[in-house]
Amino acid sequence: MQMLMEPFTSLDDYLAWVDQRPDEEHYEVVEGVPVMSPSPTGWHQFALTQLVLLLSPAGPADHVVLPAPFDWVLWEAPRLQIREPDLVVVARSEARAPRLTRAPLLAVEILSPTSYERDAVAKRREYALAGLDHYWIVNPGAPQVAVYRRRGETFELVAQAVDDAELVVTEPMSLRLRPSDLVV
Repeated sequence: MQMLMEPFTSLDDYLAWVDQRPDEEHYEVVEGVPVMSPSPTGWHQFALTQLVLLLSPAGPADHVVLPAPFDWVLWEAPRLQIREPDLVVVARSEARAPRLTRAPLLAVEILSPTSYERDAVAKRREYALAGLDHYWIVNPGAPQVAVYRRRGETFELVAQAVDDAELVVTEPMSLRLRPSDLVV
């Protein structure tokens, strides 16, 4: 990610700025500063597509699965923080909004060689502080899926699977998957 400018003082300032950007540019906002997200790789997109196909029928009927880009405004103060999870499960009514303003039912990040610190450390900490209860980290390189549940202001690892081992998840929805099914 590349830093682009000085911090925004409000969400409205950011929205006015981003509305002038080309549609193919995607940003997160870290401590008020817009940070451009690079395009994902093919193997990242394959894992994302497989997850959408697995999660869509497993989720609650009044929820939908949305792949990135879909902004989540974590908080506005002390500095604006907007993240773009690789995948979220949200109520249908929230999917109609231009961006999330409260925690989704589930957020998933798919690791790439350059995203470990951002996804497994920074976003995990931020998402817990923003009230997310269920967080998954998918590592297609292993392949591995780690399932986290929020406990207070942090996440606790509650399940994980590697390669062909079956992962059985019961919340926030019930499903079974093998990490090896998420890789090309």
